[in-house]
Amino acid sequence: MTRTHRAVVTAMLVFLLFIGVGGCWSAQELNNRAFVNTVLIDMTEDGQTELTVGIPLPNRMIPGEAGGTGQPQGDPFSFVTRRAENLSQALNLIQVDLPRNLTFGQTRIIVIGRRQAEQGLDKVVEFVFRQPSFRLSASLFITPGDVKEITKAPMVFERILSDILRKYVNNHYTLDTTIKDYKLALYQGGDILIPLLNFGELPGVAQEDPKKNRWMGSGGAAIFSGGKMSKIKLNPFEQQTALWISSQLKNTTVTIASPTDDKEMSFFIEGIKTGIEPVVRGNQVSFRIQSNAKAFVETSLSHIDLKDPMVLQQLEEILNKQVEEQFISVLNKTRQARSDAFLMSQYLDWRYPKFWHTMQDQWKNYYAKELPIEVDVEIKLNRTGGVYRSVVHETNR
Repeated sequence: MTRTHRAVVTAMLVFLLFIGVGGCWSAQELNNRAFVNTVLIDMTEDGQTELTVGIPLPNRMIPGEAGGTGQPQGDPFSFVTRRAENLSQALNLIQVDLPRNLTFGQTRIIVIGRRQAEQGLDKVVEFVFRQPSFRLSASLFITPGDVKEITKAPMVFERILSDILRKYVNNHYTLDTTIKDYKLALYQGGDILIPLLNFGELPGVAQEDPKKNRWMGSGGAAIFSGGKMSKIKLNPFEQQTALWISSQLKNTTVTIASPTDDKEMSFFIEGIKTGIEPVVRGNQVSFRIQSNAKAFVETSLSHIDLKDPMVLQQLEEILNKQVEEQFISVLNKTRQARSDAFLMSQYLDWRYPKFWHTMQDQWKNYYAKELPIEVDVEIKLNRTGGVYRSVVHETNR
């Protein structure tokens, strides 16, 4: 290598080093950004798209111990709504009215109104996947009516709406269905479960503001078939069973009638493990759902003797049968809605891809009317609590 070549290589290396230590020329200052943490999407009566973004307000989020002359006044977040022909136009109308640039890097929650859900979420998925900063792990929720009703929910336990909904998911109170889950479900026919919200009067909690007399909670789950919300839905109790089937439930409580005197007995169920397995024999396919769990007696109003091993075995059989019936009831609802909501087709595709391709076109009808599904639940009763008999029975009351 000549001296001239060495000089050129050295200059290029130095130039590259200077590029590495240079500042980021495309960055935006934080105080020029508006971080969207909640997105609400609905369709109006005249067919327009309604977009609402929930944005935290930094000037109202200063904690009390930070000093100053007093507490910040007002809610620490704001909702901005615009209507347009599509989501892109609505987003642009919101942006031109804000002094900061919207960014979706912190978006964790997407709530869809009933009208939009019945028409399908294709436009929503297309919009989200085109936003580079949008997290595909954002959770989906459905409201039974106007999506903006959620903005009336009072912030009693949390300061921001998205924090409440995220804890519903993290604590396994509702199904965890993300925008990515929905996108993957579209490739298999658009069948999936999405948690529903419900609204009502504030029960049992002191109201700080009499004008905010609304309460938000879990309303079950919407059943999607072919990418659109079905009229058939799961109630909150059935959603707990759906969580159990889909391995999203960590623990729950099951109540049965005592086999001796029909008095109420409640069991705390934990250590839940559920598996869904396709079984192919020749040209026939069936599914086996197996679930194992542990249980202990939480409350008992019965005089049943829990020291007797035969009694414990009998209780286990009753528990297993009741949960199996709950599984079958929920599965039948999805069949009635013609929705492979637990994505059994994906299990079949993963295990037997060649077989799946032979029946892919007829799968929807086969699932709804013919697919044999075997449910096997095995709950082991490990503990009976601190006493063997009912406290009420022992005290002769």
